Amino acid sequence: MEKPSFDVVVAGAGLGGTCAALWLSTSNRVLLLSGTASAASGIAAGLVNLFAGQRVVPVWHADLAYKDLLDTLAHADATDTYNTSGILRPALNEEQAVRLRTLALEHADSFTWLSRDETHARYPYVSAPFGAAVTTGGVVDTPTMLEYTHTTIASRCTVLSSDLVGWEDSGSGVTVALKSGPSLHASKLVLALGAGYRSFPVLSALNLHCLKGQIVRVRAPEYPSCSIPVSGYGYVVPLRDKLILGTTYEHSYQDDQPTRLGSKNILALTQQMVPCLEAADILDTAAGIRVGVPGTRLPMVGPLSGNVWVLTGLGSKGLLFGAHIGRNIANWISNPEHVPYELRLQKKRRI
Repeated sequence: MEKPSFDVVVAGAGLGGTCAALWLSTSNRVLLLSGTASAASGIAAGLVNLFAGQRVVPVWHADLAYKDLLDTLAHADATDTYNTSGILRPALNEEQAVRLRTLALEHADSFTWLSRDETHARYPYVSAPFGAAVTTGGVVDTPTMLEYTHTTIASRCTVLSSDLVGWEDSGSGVTVALKSGPSLHASKLVLALGAGYRSFPVLSALNLHCLKGQIVRVRAPEYPSCSIPVSGYGYVVPLRDKLILGTTYEHSYQDDQPTRLGSKNILALTQQMVPCLEAADILDTAAGIRVGVPGTRLPMVGPLSGNVWVLTGLGSKGLLFGAHIGRNIANWISNPEHVPYELRLQKKRRI
C-alpha cells in the first residue's frame, strides 16, 4: 500500500463527523469528506436538553457530555452560537409535576421548580396548569455552529466536498474511494455517514434505524424575542427572529420531504404549551433523517475492521453525543478497549 496521505479520513460532516474532525485534527493529518447531501444536523433546532422525554430521564453521561459540548464550542470558536437560556419544561400532568419537583430537590444546580402562578408571572405566553421547571441547557444555532467549526477545521486540515463510494482495509491502512477524484490512502477511516450508511451493504449488519423528523419555522408576534425555549409537547425554540417548532418521529415515510400532516401535528402539539402559536405565520418547513439504534437512546462507536471505525446513531442528541464522542475518539481509536461498553458495536449488531 502507498504511504498514507492522511492519518484519518472522516466521511460525513454532520455533527458527529464535524466534532470528530475538529478534535482529531489537533494532532493528526485529517481529511473531512463533507459530501454533497445535506445532513439532518443542518436543520436541527439545536436544543441542548440534558433530561430526555416525558419521564425526564438524565441523558447518558449528561454532565460530561455537556462539558464536552462547551469545550467543543470553545475549541471551534463557536461559543457565541450557544444561548445558555435554560429550558422551560411545563409539567404535562400531575405525575410529571411530582417528578419535576423531586428533580428540583435532587438537582438544585440543574432544576428550578416554578408553581403555576410563578410560571404565568414569568412566562405569560406559556400554558402550564401543573407548574413547570427551568433546567440547564439552551439553544445552539446549529447551522452557524457547523459553519464556524468547518472554518476552524479548514485552517488545519483538508475539507473535500466529495462523497465516499467505498473503502478497502488492507490491515496496514485504508484505501478510500471517492465519487470524484482518485482514491486516497489513510491510516484510519471514520464513517460518520448519518443516513448515508444505507448506501453500503456492509453496514446493514449494524442495528440501525432511520427516523424522519420534521420542523416548522414560524413567526409569532406575541412570543417574546430572545425568550426561553419550551419543551414538553414537542418543542418551541426561539432562534434569531423565528421560532422552530418540532418535531415528528416518523418510523415509516414515503420520502424525506416535509408534509402538511407533519406540520399539522406539530402545530397541534406545540399550541397546547404556547397557545399564541395558533395565530403564528408559517414561514417554511424542513425535514431530515436521523439515525438511531433501536432499543436504546445511545449512539454507536467502534471499529468495523482494524482501521475502519463507525460513528453513528446520535439520534436527536447530536450536539451532546457528537461533542462527547469527538472529544474522546482519538483516545478510543488508539485504545479501543476505552470505548464505553454501552456504545460498542459488538453489542449492537443485528441478531
